[in-house]
Amino acid sequence: MAQINLLKQSSTAPNLWVIVPKILVRLLLVVLVGILGYYSWLYFASKSVDKTILDTQSQIRADQQAALSVPGRDEVLTRQAQIKAFDDLVSQHVYWSQLFPRLAKSTFNKATYLSLKVGGADGVVTLNVNVNSLEDLDRYLQVFDLPEVSKYFNNVRVGAYHKIQGKGMTSYGFEVNMNYNSSIIQYIDPKSVKK
Repeated sequence: MAQINLLKQSSTAPNLWVIVPKILVRLLLVVLVGILGYYSWLYFASKSVDKTILDTQSQIRADQQAALSVPGRDEVLTRQAQIKAFDDLVSQHVYWSQLFPRLAKSTFNKATYLSLKVGGADGVVTLNVNVNSLEDLDRYLQVFDLPEVSKYFNNVRVGAYHKIQGKGMTSYGFEVNMNYNSSIIQYIDPKSVKK
């Protein structure tokens, strides 16, 4: 009886042409399974996000209905519109009270003023002024050459002066026309002023 040798007699070297395709097929299968898993996760995640969006939209509609049914809502909206209209009115209002301190700092303190006329649209101030002497008249006009004054008042025009006799003394009267910087009379929001 012949003996059968079950042990492998010779070792064969691994064949690269067989092993490499097997590895590549397995690697492609792993990548394919990964891609399928990723897209299935995206599908379920998008369904979850869609559900969250629908829930949020329904909550927003419910909140809007609740806000519309608040008692006194019309009164609040009316007051809100009135406050907005008041704010618009205040922001467009002309503040002459800001012009007078600037004018007082810019004019000669020995002069007396008979009248003041301020034009809103054209930005012109007209003053009727009396001074005690021609020297005071010269000092009065020199004030408008200062940079801190010319920033707010410019194009100063002086009319002819005339003598005024009264109570034992002579004074000189004249008219001054000048343009003022319109930013003086604009609204300044108290919140925007730096402290």
